[in-house]
Amino acid sequence: MPDRVYPKNPIVGVGAVVFNSDYLLLIKRGKPPLAGEWSIPGGKVEEGESIVEAVQREVKEECNIDIYVGDLIDLFEYIERDNENRVKYHYIIFDFKAIYRDGKLNYQSDAAAARWVSIKKFKNYKMKNETIEMILKALKL
Repeated sequence: MPDRVYPKNPIVGVGAVVFNSDYLLLIKRGKPPLAGEWSIPGGKVEEGESIVEAVQREVKEECNIDIYVGDLIDLFEYIERDNENRVKYHYIIFDFKAIYRDGKLNYQSDAAAARWVSIKKFKNYKMKNETIEMILKALKL
């Protein structure tokens, strides 16, 4: 992950707010940034990959499920600075609404946990306000 820490340029990333009936997919981040916090699955777009392909791949890698990628919810920019005010992480993230298609949920790769959570109870999980806002936007789409 050295290219992600103190990057020369912002990194393009993707995320997915994945729905399965009345449930929402949450993952617990296993690596920095935000290790230990609940979030939506996602990650870095790889060279030659479309953002939709990246969303599908990242969800498969982290959660072992296949999804249908729907509408773009919004863009999100994550910038974290160190104690010397240097940019430690800088991501520009395209977050999409997605629907579960197939597969047995099993966390792997960068995720420390993954679970289907009732849409009514997702706010009970420790996550960034920006993540909550993105989920609420997805619910309105």
